[in-house]
Amino acid sequence: MGFITAMSMLAKQLGANRIVTGTKIPHPCGDPNLSLEEDKALRRVIVDCALQSLQKDVERPTVFTPDVAFTSG
Repeated sequence: MGFITAMSMLAKQLGANRIVTGTKIPHPCGDPNLSLEEDKALRRVIVDCALQSLQKDVERPTVFTPDVAFTSG
């Protein structure tokens, strides 16, 4: 089981195998405050990280962090 979530510690406590750190609670896979192009690029990085996490062997809850600058708000 895997999650893309801004609440990675909660997902870890629930025992999710693969946890991808998302950007915000209401928008874990993007940022509506960005331009369409920037939001699309952000979503691509997060989804690519999630796909890569599926290729990794994990034995316990593991957090994967996309290589992006997270915004506040």
